[in-house]
Amino acid sequence: MNPLTYKYQKAKWKVILYLVIGIVVAFGAIVSAIFGGLSEEDCSPSTVSVEATSKSQRENAKKLYDFFIKEYGATPQGASGALGNMTQESQLSPDAVEDKSRALSGHGLAQWTAGRTTNLMNFAKDKDKPWDNFGLQIEFMDSELKGSEKGAVKALQSNSVIDATTQWQVLYERAGDPQMGNRLSYAQKWFAEFGTSDPVASDTIGNASDGALESSNLACDDGSGTTSNNSIVKAGESMKGYFYYVQQHPSADLGDDLLNPNKNGGTDCSGFVWLALKKAGYKVPENMGWFTGSMASDARGAHKYLTEISEKNAKAGDIIIVNQGAGAGNNGHTAILLEDWKGKDTNILEQGGGDSKVNEGKFGVNFATLLNGGDVVLARAHK
Repeated sequence: MNPLTYKYQKAKWKVILYLVIGIVVAFGAIVSAIFGGLSEEDCSPSTVSVEATSKSQRENAKKLYDFFIKEYGATPQGASGALGNMTQESQLSPDAVEDKSRALSGHGLAQWTAGRTTNLMNFAKDKDKPWDNFGLQIEFMDSELKGSEKGAVKALQSNSVIDATTQWQVLYERAGDPQMGNRLSYAQKWFAEFGTSDPVASDTIGNASDGALESSNLACDDGSGTTSNNSIVKAGESMKGYFYYVQQHPSADLGDDLLNPNKNGGTDCSGFVWLALKKAGYKVPENMGWFTGSMASDARGAHKYLTEISEKNAKAGDIIIVNQGAGAGNNGHTAILLEDWKGKDTNILEQGGGDSKVNEGKFGVNFATLLNGGDVVLARAHK
């Protein structure tokens, strides 16, 4: 090949090469324009956008409950378990701060602490919203549940209020001082409020009876002026002097056999009534799964374990329940009647109230702090 031919061929291939490179670059630009220059961040799950301001505790609870149901397909029990935890943490106030002298102490609905507090503040800055904005904190929670805290989502799928409350505390809150009795009481309160007409049946939804319970399931008058549920009195009296008072049940130190609980273990008023009914052979929810609020709701609605009765029919072995509001924690109390109803002079058997252990007392004395505006329910247990 002569030199001129060689130079011609070389120049031709250079032109072709440049043309190919130009086409590739142009194609890349077109692809980038079409797909908007996707980045790794763009491929991450998008979070919800929430515009909401903090209102009453109940309104905040309902907003969060609906968020869990809609965005995560939560069960009523699962959503209530998360709510119970956050109520214990912040009383559902987004501006709650554990210690204002410490910048990284617990902040907000879930009392996010340390690095999670920093993440909340940065998230708020990116969104150009105040950190204590209620809607902003729901968005932040959503971002955690789709990222670093995605393992906690399984708590929202639980069919047990107790299990959901426990799992959310372990997987999401990781509280240094769990106070599980309080968390469970709040969770059951929200379940009774939002979840079902049968608040004590934590594994079923909407199966409450519409009518009165069949008389065969109720304790009946034996003609002697007392009722056949005197076995409840005997069971309760066999525990006099037992237990220390703690708003948690079942407490681990009660032992594995709740028909014969450890007398040195701990329980509260509704836990004691549960133990007495269980020992006497009456129906009770699994694993002490009730509190005074849900007991009253059941007595008036589902009739799964209790049915409300009138004062004139209330006798020894029946149950008295008084609630302020929803009845969680110190806002509710329950006991066993030791005689026919006599109003404030009626003798009762209780855990707490007049003593830290199971003791006898008077209704008007031991329930005194709840009677100013409290909701009084007399109920009979079911066999």
